[in-house]
Amino acid sequence: MRGSRFGVAVLGVVVVVVAAAGIPASGAMRAAKPKADDVGISDTEIRVAVIADVDNAIVPGLFQSAVDVMNAWAKTVNKQGGLAGRKVVIDFIDSRLNPAETRNATIKACADDFAVVGGAAIFMSNVDDLVNCENSKGEAIGIPDLPGIALDPAQQCSPVQFRYQGITSLHCDTRAATPPTYSVQKGDSEYYLSRYGKLHGIWTLPAETPTTRNADIAAFEAGVDAGMVKDGEGFYDVSARSQQSELTPLIQTVKRAGSNWVFNGTAPGIMALLRKEAVIQGVDSVKVWACNQGCYDGVYLDQAGAEAEGTHATLQFLPFYTDYKSNASLRTLAKAMGGVDKLSGNGVSTWLGALLFQDAVQKAVATGKPLTRQTLLDALKDEHSFDAQGIVGPADVGNHQISPCFAVAQVKNGKWVREYPKKVGTFDCKKSNIVDMKAEIR
Repeated sequence: MRGSRFGVAVLGVVVVVVAAAGIPASGAMRAAKPKADDVGISDTEIRVAVIADVDNAIVPGLFQSAVDVMNAWAKTVNKQGGLAGRKVVIDFIDSRLNPAETRNATIKACADDFAVVGGAAIFMSNVDDLVNCENSKGEAIGIPDLPGIALDPAQQCSPVQFRYQGITSLHCDTRAATPPTYSVQKGDSEYYLSRYGKLHGIWTLPAETPTTRNADIAAFEAGVDAGMVKDGEGFYDVSARSQQSELTPLIQTVKRAGSNWVFNGTAPGIMALLRKEAVIQGVDSVKVWACNQGCYDGVYLDQAGAEAEGTHATLQFLPFYTDYKSNASLRTLAKAMGGVDKLSGNGVSTWLGALLFQDAVQKAVATGKPLTRQTLLDALKDEHSFDAQGIVGPADVGNHQISPCFAVAQVKNGKWVREYPKKVGTFDCKKSNIVDMKAEIR
C-alpha cells in the first residue's frame, strides 16, 4: 500500500545520537566518519534535493514551507556536526505546479543529489527518472524519494518512495481497478459523530487536478460510511482560486438543508470564504466546520478573522501550537523556524520527511556498509515503527502503511487549541480507526 496524503530506536554502532533533540552528536560524527560512495555524497557533503511547487500563478508560494523547513533542518543538523560526518547541502528545485517542470526537477535531482527529501510537488505524475535513476556505478537502482506530501498515484506507488502516510493509502495492486481500494482513516469522522450527534452536510474537493481531488474522496466516503449524510450532491469540486461569490450556491445548499456539517478539503482560504459567506446568508445551523491539516496554521486565522472561531482540523501530528514544548523535536523545529507561530501543517509534514531521512541514514551507517543510495533504500524498507521522535503515532513506513493515530484541534478565542484527545502529547490510535474500502473516483 502507498500513502496518498501526511522514534524508532537508532542502531548506534557508528553514530551516537542525541535522542532528546533528534540531532546527531557532533563529536561522535566527526570522530567516526563512515565510508560513502554514490552520486550526491562526498567526503565533506551530502546533497539533498527538495522538489516543491513554489513559484506559480495559481497559488503563489504554495509549498514555500517545504523549502524553509528543509533549510532549517539542515542548518540545525550542521550546527551539531552534520549527518554521517558530512555537511548537509539543500538543493531547492522549483516544480512550479507544472508537470514539465516537475519532471525536469527529478532529472536534475537524479544527476546531482543523494536523495529527494521533504518535497511537495502535486504534478509528480511521472516518476520514471526517480525510479530508473542511476547510481555512481551506472546501475538503475533509483534515487530515494522521501516527500513531505505525495498526492499523485504514480509517486505514491513508486518503489523508491517512502513517507509517513496521511489519512488515505492507495492499495497499489488495485490502482488500475474500477474502483480502486484504499486504506482509510475514519477515526476522525467517528469522533465527530460521537461528540456532535447525527451530522449531515457538504464536503469540498480540490478541483485543480484529478490527483488532488481523488486523494480526498476515499476519506470522505469513509465519513459517509460511518453515518454522515450528504446534503445536495454532498461532494463539491472547488478551485483554490474561487471567489466568495462562487461559493454562494454551496452555502445556499447548506441553508436549504439546515446542514450541520461542512468539511473543507481544498485550500484554507476557501474555508475562510465559506465561513464568511455563511455569515452573509445568515446560516447558523452548522455545528461542525471541519478542515484538513492545511487549515492548521496562522494564515487561516488571518484569512478568516472572527469567522475562524470554532473551526476544527484533523491532524496526523501533534497539535504543535499547544504541544511543542512537550516534544523535543518540535521544540527544535520551532526554534529553527524562529518561533512556533512560523510553523504550519504542511511544514511539519516536510519535517517528518527530514527526520525519516536522518533516521534511515543513521541506520544505514550502523550496518557498517558504505553509505550509498542502495543502503539507504534498504534502511528505509526496514522502517517499521517510525514516529518522528513522538511527533506522530508509529507507522510501518517500510511497508507503506498508514497509522491509525490522529488528533483534532479547534479554534477557540482566536487560537488553535488541542480538542481531542485532551492529554498533551497523545493521539487516538485505535486499530479500528483504519478501514479498507473502495471509493469511486474520477
